[in-house]
Amino acid sequence: MKYKSFGKTGVKVSELIFGTWYLPNQVIGGKREVNKSSSIKLIKKAYDLGINFFDTADVYRGVYDRDTFLTNFEKVGLAEKIVGEALKGYDRESFVISTKVMGKTGPLPNDSGASRKHVRSAIRKSLERLKMEYVDFYMVHGPDEDSGIEQTAKTMNILEEEGLILHYGISNHSAHNIIKFLNLRYFEPLEPPSFIQDKYNLIERELENTNIKVAEENSLASMIYSPLAQGVLAGRYTKDVSKDSRKEYEKWFEKNRLQEENRASLDRFNEVAKSKQVTMSQLALSWLMHRGKYLFPIIGATKVEQLEENVQSTDLVLEREEVDSLTSLFKVANR
Repeated sequence: MKYKSFGKTGVKVSELIFGTWYLPNQVIGGKREVNKSSSIKLIKKAYDLGINFFDTADVYRGVYDRDTFLTNFEKVGLAEKIVGEALKGYDRESFVISTKVMGKTGPLPNDSGASRKHVRSAIRKSLERLKMEYVDFYMVHGPDEDSGIEQTAKTMNILEEEGLILHYGISNHSAHNIIKFLNLRYFEPLEPPSFIQDKYNLIERELENTNIKVAEENSLASMIYSPLAQGVLAGRYTKDVSKDSRKEYEKWFEKNRLQEENRASLDRFNEVAKSKQVTMSQLALSWLMHRGKYLFPIIGATKVEQLEENVQSTDLVLEREEVDSLTSLFKVANR
């Protein structure tokens, strides 16, 4: 595993981030439940493989049920609890943690948003679940029209001063909002965000010339989620076999659209991967890491084999011409 600075924070992190949005699970009583012991083993395995960066959020349950996401708060923060338990006993300085605030974590009016009231409550609860004194990277999970960015930035700066967080960032914001946050340093004595988190992959490149470009031009790190386009770029749906895939548990899963619109490109992409004796997922992750100095893919896994396969992508070196060639394969999807 290679390590590099997370933007201009100076914090050295692994090229890949282990994400906890979806963890190993099992069906109990007709419902998908997190397999806690398997999840802990997988996180420890990621650590053993050299990953020192773990991403979570206060709203993550470890499994996803869209139908009850906004009403079932019983398992809010479960992913944070599992991360905390898995890393308990390791040297705190040997790993970094990112978590998020914004989503609805309870039934009360102030159980969501980026207000100072909610953020201060949320970070305290996240730290309790993680069993840690601070988080390295804290981010606003999405825009909040009811809370001004000046207040949000000031709140994050206060948390930094109190040592509860080291750096803050923003996720799922528009490029316009990112620029507004960055411009605060010119009008107020406020520290701007150090990183963003957004969706970006070979197929879904809508943010390539907006968020990703703004971040790169301003030396912000970019945490990239869905780097394999929900498994499509891993070749998981090139056949009709989809046991234990998102197709089974997420009725709104968009794999059909992504798969069908890019079938020919995916076939060519698969041939390139074969010619280089790597898997499609390894090639897709390597492409992403070669696209920018501060791009960090967030990988998810429910099996050790998936994790090991993805980690091996860091060994793959692509020439600039190869990166450009792969990019052109999916140019039609860049909209």
